[in-house]
Amino acid sequence: MKNLILKSILILGIMTFLNAGIVGETVKWIGLPPSSHTLHGFAIFIGCLIISLVSLITILIFKNSYTAIWKVAVLFEILYLLMLLWSKTNPFTYFSTRKDNDLMDLFLYVNSIGIFLLICIFDLIYSKITASEIKN
Repeated sequence: MKNLILKSILILGIMTFLNAGIVGETVKWIGLPPSSHTLHGFAIFIGCLIISLVSLITILIFKNSYTAIWKVAVLFEILYLLMLLWSKTNPFTYFSTRKDNDLMDLFLYVNSIGIFLLICIFDLIYSKITASEIKN
């Protein structure tokens, strides 16, 4: 994964599909109607595709700044959280109203942060493996 563009496309694609897939499973788990499975997942998928395109353009413009996997993941995460804030999903309303839709808003944030941490752990493990291979 020496090529910056391919590495970035891979990380952005993984984060996009994980966010969309986990949202679909969360909707099933919460028990929202079956039409919500496809609508929530599709909306997040389209939003993540737009975020991935903006991230890729940003990475192409600032090639020297995005040399690590975690930097690409941070860029995606910041844009994703901005998208959620812009769409007026408030994760804290669930604690006062206890509605299923508000629980879904909370899980949009929790799932995204979990995926981000998963990518960062992968980057840490990957860098340790490559560093040990270089020493040998």
